[in-house]
Amino acid sequence: MKSKLRFCLLPLVVSTLAACSSSSSDDLASCIETGEYACQTGDTEPLYTFQWALNYASSYFNDFPETFGGGLDLNIEPVHQQGIKGQGVNVLVLDSGTDLENEDLAPNADPSMSWNFLTQTSNPFPVGLNTTSAPHGTVVAGIIGAAQNKKGVMGIAPLVSLGAANLLEGQHTENAYALAYGGAPWSSRAHVFNASYGGDEDARPYESDVGGGEEVYVRGLKKLRDGKGAVFLKAAGNAFTPGDCGGEPGYFDCTNPANDTGALEPNIIMVAALNATGSASSYSSAGPVVWITGMGGEYGSTGNYGEGIGNGNDGPTIFSTDIRGCIQGYSRTDARTPFLRGQTVRNDQLDNAECDYTYMNGTSAATPTISGVAALILSANPELTWRDVRDILRLSSRKVDADYIHSIPWKGDKPFGALMDLSTNQPTDQMGSSADIYGGATSFPMNLGWQTNAAGYEHSDWYGFGVPDTERAVALAQEYARNPDMSRGGDVQIPAFSSVAYWYQNEPDEPDPDVENVPTREGPFPYERITTLGTLKGGAQIVDQFQVRMSGEEVCLGSLGIAVKSPSGTISLLKHPNDHFKADGQDAFQEYALGSYTFYGEAALGDWEIFSIASNPSMPGKVITRVDGQLVTRESEPCEITDEDGDPVDFALYVEARIIAQ
Repeated sequence: MKSKLRFCLLPLVVSTLAACSSSSSDDLASCIETGEYACQTGDTEPLYTFQWALNYASSYFNDFPETFGGGLDLNIEPVHQQGIKGQGVNVLVLDSGTDLENEDLAPNADPSMSWNFLTQTSNPFPVGLNTTSAPHGTVVAGIIGAAQNKKGVMGIAPLVSLGAANLLEGQHTENAYALAYGGAPWSSRAHVFNASYGGDEDARPYESDVGGGEEVYVRGLKKLRDGKGAVFLKAAGNAFTPGDCGGEPGYFDCTNPANDTGALEPNIIMVAALNATGSASSYSSAGPVVWITGMGGEYGSTGNYGEGIGNGNDGPTIFSTDIRGCIQGYSRTDARTPFLRGQTVRNDQLDNAECDYTYMNGTSAATPTISGVAALILSANPELTWRDVRDILRLSSRKVDADYIHSIPWKGDKPFGALMDLSTNQPTDQMGSSADIYGGATSFPMNLGWQTNAAGYEHSDWYGFGVPDTERAVALAQEYARNPDMSRGGDVQIPAFSSVAYWYQNEPDEPDPDVENVPTREGPFPYERITTLGTLKGGAQIVDQFQVRMSGEEVCLGSLGIAVKSPSGTISLLKHPNDHFKADGQDAFQEYALGSYTFYGEAALGDWEIFSIASNPSMPGKVITRVDGQLVTRESEPCEITDEDGDPVDFALYVEARIIAQ
């Protein structure tokens, strides 16, 4: 891979971070688990009260209404009370490295499913002990599979087998991704992969000779589990912060989850984050390739346990395991809150005396909550395919934050769904809708909210299909077992991209043969308005994902947004104008792709209209960066649209599209 992937967590700072079982006699009568903790919930664990993603109603944080309330959990407890806790499922944590000898991870650790790329051993303990990154994988592992043992926390699937690899430390070693994505004996045993990282900053080529070929490894995951396919969960990112594309307030995601080309592969399940008040975590990346939402919380920066209101958006995060000791983990003697310093006391005992437990936010934390749910689904029915698990997550999901487009961001005065003027690049007082996206319009809606498509499915750029109800998900898994005809064993259909349009100013002397016989248009690029770029003819298929791919020279990528309208009239906003590409005036890109699940389940037959939503490149934006620990504001770099004589610059834009079918 050409660009280094980064963690999908946020630092613990505020930015502009033994009880009795509740099982009933009926629960126990149907219990499939044996042993000391059979069919008991996490009430057996000392820190369970802080695990609001598992036990929202009885959480410690209920006493803090300024940062908690109105939310929900993953409805895990009814499944645990059935004794379904991840038995028989192998989960591989690809991350910074993991301390599998933590007292809460050791009972479930599987060295034969672990690897250290730097030491060439089966011990995935991180080699570099940077306190910002090294503990990351240990936290992720605990969210998924911390044991039920009357110690610390409990994982969502506390009986899984856990493996880990320090892929992010060793990503530049030979064949790292091929080996990690099922190409080695230790990784090929995995049923569920957790990838709490992403590369969402670059306009990376997709399905290209210069793109790195990651899709080959990703598609190979479908061969694992005896052909049923591994389940791969990936973090959507933490880019819903205003600094990269215009300062405060933040009305939309500065980057895009689809910039991580792995997100475009249908067997990669992209996960957004919810906070403890039942709305999107303030940082959670948004885009129509998001499939599902897990629990990520906010920043947890103040209070004893992260319950304080801090500055702006704040509140509790996700509790889990840490690297052992008070020196190398997130919990250490100089940490921000008393719990992280090992100082909090309840029932006359220190909560975290050895600093073996911590908390973390980000889509890095949300993704393992869904990996844990996926493990419970497979534990209930190990014959499910990767498509079955993906479908079950969708079918079991609950709509949250139904009217979020009318909310106003922190420090803002307009709703998230307001129209943005494409000449001033500023939001207006008028609310927008999908009806405002048409050729010739001079403003566009910054968010379309929850949309019900022609297949009857509700989808949101912020939340995907929603937040899973684990009890419902497991019931569906069991229903699939009773009715095997419900399973979908075949792969999705991924055709080649089809040419849609070639737009240029002053045709070159030697036309590119790739654009011969393509619908062409000549003349200046139409900034400051919405324009139809072209159409794609859909066949008699059912949509899984719609994709657009573009190559451009002297085209202001940061001012170019893309929307698509299906034959049924559903509209999806695949890319915002005025995003982070504007910061450095990027004007060249090759086979840069975008994707959307908004149309999932619709009939593909008919004309698909692809729109350019182009803002004003001459209007600079604010860019906030951190230099030597200090926030510095500068203007975005110019992207030239006229030459020295004031004439429109010569440019070329080639647009392709395809429909991935079910």
